[in-house]
Amino acid sequence: MKKSVPANLRHWIVWAVEAGFVFILIGIIRLMPPAIASAVGGALVGLIGPLTPWHRRSLFNIGYAMPETSMAERQRIARAAWVNLGRVGGEFCHVRRIIASDRITIEGLEHLNANSRGGFMIGAHLGNWEIFSAPANRLDLKLSAVYRPTNNPIVTRLLYGRSSLYHRIYEKGPQGARAIASTITKGEYFAMLVDQKLREGMMLDFFGHKASTAIAHIKFALRSGVPIFMVQVIRTGGCRFHLRITPFDLPEGHGRGKDDDETVALIGTRINAIIERWIRENPEQWLWPHRRWPASKGEREES
Repeated sequence: MKKSVPANLRHWIVWAVEAGFVFILIGIIRLMPPAIASAVGGALVGLIGPLTPWHRRSLFNIGYAMPETSMAERQRIARAAWVNLGRVGGEFCHVRRIIASDRITIEGLEHLNANSRGGFMIGAHLGNWEIFSAPANRLDLKLSAVYRPTNNPIVTRLLYGRSSLYHRIYEKGPQGARAIASTITKGEYFAMLVDQKLREGMMLDFFGHKASTAIAHIKFALRSGVPIFMVQVIRTGGCRFHLRITPFDLPEGHGRGKDDDETVALIGTRINAIIERWIRENPEQWLWPHRRWPASKGEREES
């Protein structure tokens, strides 16, 4: 009688095959110059993305967020966003080279230079979020971050087990939450991209609709008194970027333990408004396929 392969072993076989393809792909991309890898990634995903089910979600999200846009405009934005996402993928293996090159200009470094308490660097999935650590690398600051593991542990190790541009990286979850506290206590910086749905977040306005929003950084900032810096990443063309750093104005007297829900909601809504403005400035550079709102996957929107 033929014995079946144990389910656990089947998983590892599938994971190993997937990881093999990823390893080969990474090797091919590394052979290309950054600009070529970016262009190839953009071209491939720009062709494939519109053929996937996620394209329909992108069109829905664009219309949901910006109902004033025509269907033709939504198609244009969605297709351009796929190209941007492909470029991000092509640039992934070259992030260190890109950050060390003249492909990035940074505005507002003086705000970080003038600060000695550490704090939060807050951004969004815009332009290429993988170069978010560039300001910290330029100034030799200790910046930590969290990452979301893939469903394949071998691929996760391939992607995140490499030498990081961050001081430390932590897996999303309880470990990441503890890391925020320890990082801020040491007077270091913590990076967070807060434009995506967070299961345990607070429902706040984003493009005029309620969206589950991360608030951990707000609570820590209010309790500890450390500053928040907004970091906008803009793709200026091809494989070139401009980063803009601006201090976020927290309420006067913050750091005295006042982190009630009303204050947190007010600050979170203001941060969402800043990110919304960034997206409106360059809508083709945002991650539109994400299920940002309950309505993005047919759920009832909460009031």
